[in-house]
Amino acid sequence: MFSPAVPSSRVVAAAVTGLALFATCQPPEATAPSPPPPVLPAPTIASNAPATDRTATHREATAHVVLVSIDGLRADYCTQPDTHSLLIPNLRGLMGRGRIALGLTGPFPTVTYTAHTSLVTGASPDRHGILANRPFDPKYENQAGWYWYAESIKAETLWDAARAAGKTTGAVYWPVTVGARIDDNFPQMWRAKVDEDDKLLRALMSPSLVAGYARDYPLLPAEHRTDHERGDAAEYLLRERKDDLTLVYFTDLDEAEHAHGPGSREALATLERIDAELGRVLRAIDAAGDTPRTTVFVVSDHGFLPVTTAVRPAAILKAAGLFDVNAAGAVTGWRAGVVVAGGLAAIYLKDPTDPALRGEVSAALASAAADPKYGIQKVYDAAEVAKTHGFAGASFAIEAKAGFVFAPGWGAPVVAPSSDKGAHGYPPEIAEMRACFIAAGAGVRPGPPLPVIPMLSVAPTIARVLGLTLRDAEADPLVDLIETR
Repeated sequence: MFSPAVPSSRVVAAAVTGLALFATCQPPEATAPSPPPPVLPAPTIASNAPATDRTATHREATAHVVLVSIDGLRADYCTQPDTHSLLIPNLRGLMGRGRIALGLTGPFPTVTYTAHTSLVTGASPDRHGILANRPFDPKYENQAGWYWYAESIKAETLWDAARAAGKTTGAVYWPVTVGARIDDNFPQMWRAKVDEDDKLLRALMSPSLVAGYARDYPLLPAEHRTDHERGDAAEYLLRERKDDLTLVYFTDLDEAEHAHGPGSREALATLERIDAELGRVLRAIDAAGDTPRTTVFVVSDHGFLPVTTAVRPAAILKAAGLFDVNAAGAVTGWRAGVVVAGGLAAIYLKDPTDPALRGEVSAALASAAADPKYGIQKVYDAAEVAKTHGFAGASFAIEAKAGFVFAPGWGAPVVAPSSDKGAHGYPPEIAEMRACFIAAGAGVRPGPPLPVIPMLSVAPTIARVLGLTLRDAEADPLVDLIETR
């Protein structure tokens, strides 16, 4: 069975090799280093729910994949859990039973929406089109909207390929899935991060999913809630909908690392709570009778670095006269604009063919880079940006030094203490940006850790398990990881 185990102490030295993934036991005890915040208890699940024709059909399917993403799960949390004294029996169990990589190298920039789209397409940002968390908005008219809509994805996704092959899909809060052709979808989108957002989410979900979910669970997995509610949604999909591919996204670790820093007591406690939610996912797979056919992948989108200082690149451009703001604070005209992505930022020109404008922006960036207070490690020109396969169409990009992070907005001060203690978005070659990769269950060959692998290999590997082909994938599947069925 996919079931959690209860360790006897916080330092579980033998867990990676000895923790049984298929052992029946009780959920792990709550021994996080700090008391968890109050959450609603998991609902009682009725055991006499009638099986549907759809359920029976899926029981006979030959392959079932559950892809779990834990936002901000640094590679070293998985490869060196004892260094952090982590009580994560479910992650340790998967690692011991399956296979881990020493790291997962993400896209440029290493931010959530860009990486999660690479995870389901196997394509780089310049191919799949999700270049950052937010679209380029030089006049700041989009009210801080994100790349929420699946129609922005230009590459074939796993859910597209599955549908074409007659397979079904489900998703819990996966980024860039509003309007996606996912059979059972709890999309990620928010407006005010209050209960009123539930109406928005219900409008974006299928009516049958709304009605079925409400019978067992009181709260939707909205942005202002926790990973406990996302665990509820995952449990429901795995128990009731039994899709061939289920995507599950946990967000709370990223928020804790931004607020308190990577490796902080608060971040580690949050990861331990997420591990308990992962245990619910594994138990739901087992309770549905799907363990023999299920392959579980646990991944993350990026790592984290500590930061102390925030810099506003747009303020640098404004000071150089590259866009205008009226007395009401509205941008009235622009010649250059910025997309901020944590440790990186892209600069787009209104007329990229204008050599005079290009020279003006180049001079402004060079001057800022020469001043240590701005914390600019490197200025990329258009040719260098193109080589990264990120920030498609940008004329320049800038990279922050360690301890610095780029912030949105053009107001004063240009440089200030960062409100966040942790950040990401830096180039993927930086070791601290490496994400986690674990595979376990049906068809996974046990063995020594894989080397650091590209994130682009995840989607084609999942496609191989499901018998699919992704036409836009840029990397080969991990053929040594998965047994041929």
